[in-house]
Amino acid sequence: MTGFWIGITVTVLIVIGASVLIGKVLSKPTRQPMNRDQQMTALKASGALKHRKSNRN
Repeated sequence: MTGFWIGITVTVLIVIGASVLIGKVLSKPTRQPMNRDQQMTALKASGALKHRKSNRN
């Protein structure tokens, strides 16, 4: 009977460890964040800044 509970405990620990490991892998950023110039270029290209005086034609 003791072997049963040891097996259950080991199984639970393996499942918890695997879920923590998978969570850490998935939460890592896939690329580096954009700097200020790259952010502004992306916003201008997307048309998000049409209300700005400097972007009017």
